[in-house]
Amino acid sequence: MKADKKKITLQVYDEQIEVNVIKGEEDKYYDAARFVTKRIITYEKLHCGWKTTHTILLMTMLDIAINLTSTNEYKKGYRSIWRKIIEYLKS
Repeated sequence: MKADKKKITLQVYDEQIEVNVIKGEEDKYYDAARFVTKRIITYEKLHCGWKTTHTILLMTMLDIAINLTSTNEYKKGYRSIWRKIIEYLKS
């Protein structure tokens, strides 16, 4: 049986993003959007004026990925996210 889904709009930094989520899990997505936004703002305050927005966003993703890799999720097979980020940064 398919899980019931609900469309929600998240504010992530300066953009609104519509996503479909499983009903009952909306708070996880709202919390994640706030977390990402706070991280972006932190990096922006530190590097605004001498780093591009693109670079600041990549730095934020890298920071979040590094924290992810130190958890059990990394050991359970989420290494591909980390590898994709590294490959993108190298290109």
